[in-house]
Amino acid sequence: MGRVPFAEIPIVDHHAHSLLIAQPTTPEAFRQYFTESPEPAVVARDTPHALFYRRAIRELADFLGCEASEEAVLQARSRLPLADLVRTLLTDAAIDTVLVDYGYRPADHYPHESLARLLPCRVEPILRLEALAEELLVAASSLDQLEEAFAAAIDAAPHQGVVSYKTIIAYRSGLAVERHSREEADAAFRSEKARAHAGKIRMSAKPLLDTLLWVALERIARQGMPLQVHTGFGDPDLHLIYANPAWLRPVLEHPQARAVRFVLLHCWPFVKEAAWLAGVYANVWMDLSLTVPFLGPGGAEAFAEALQHAPLTKVLYASDAFSIPELYWLGARLGRQALAAALERIQRAGYLQAGEVSEAAERILSGNARDVYRL
Repeated sequence: MGRVPFAEIPIVDHHAHSLLIAQPTTPEAFRQYFTESPEPAVVARDTPHALFYRRAIRELADFLGCEASEEAVLQARSRLPLADLVRTLLTDAAIDTVLVDYGYRPADHYPHESLARLLPCRVEPILRLEALAEELLVAASSLDQLEEAFAAAIDAAPHQGVVSYKTIIAYRSGLAVERHSREEADAAFRSEKARAHAGKIRMSAKPLLDTLLWVALERIARQGMPLQVHTGFGDPDLHLIYANPAWLRPVLEHPQARAVRFVLLHCWPFVKEAAWLAGVYANVWMDLSLTVPFLGPGGAEAFAEALQHAPLTKVLYASDAFSIPELYWLGARLGRQALAAALERIQRAGYLQAGEVSEAAERILSGNARDVYRL
């Protein structure tokens, strides 16, 4: 493996997920963590030909000292206890801190206390708002009761170690968050409650989701805490057009939300829109998690595109790693390389001097996250 640029800068990975308790043991199971598609045909036929996956196998084979094939990489990783594999990968990646959203398939993944013992770095929890609301919906007998319990849980979160909140409302009803009448919100509550009694707890009613987000924004603003917002691409159950962060502009300009530090996640293919928001609003930041490394050779272009408008103080690094430790390592390794290529291009164009490149990298890889999350 060649030298990794900016390897001396410890990384603050400000958005990731927990690790699977039962790690994948077959090629098909391993591949599914390198695609956003749930379709078996895509995983079996197409993922082996994705540029990111091909690069990942070569990088991992080189690191693990084995042949550059799926089977050899799986055999090499299986020979190591998970704790050793995690420690080896994250130590090599110089990951100093990880902020973890535990809302993704929690039954299959390590909870916070177990993950904190497993990872050789600082681990801080993120609270996913929709998961919290769904948990509280079961016991709530009215919209008022749900709102009260939701607000109380948010008020208590910082005292329980939570360093940020996250919303996935883009997946459920989109980022065009509105104000709804009490009658609309109450009807949506009763509809969701009926579905919850039927065993289907996945909130999707826009009046209820929007109403609860406004409740959350009021409490988060009082705390002066960050709110991570899923934007852009992801699993295919979102409507991509409604995940454009430009929809958030009325929320960002509302007095109730001015004290909230919004961090736009992922962003692709709306990198320009996210960079504009980060450039013009004092309380907006962005990252390129999932975009890097899943876009493969497009990672450098995404960094360069973000920095066309977003100041160096407004772009954060994150991996959006989930389930397998290799994604933490690949995110850090390929993220450093993509950032270096983008900064080199910017320097050649005359917008950075040689001495400013390392400073810019330090901000993006760790400094900005330390400031935003007050780590």
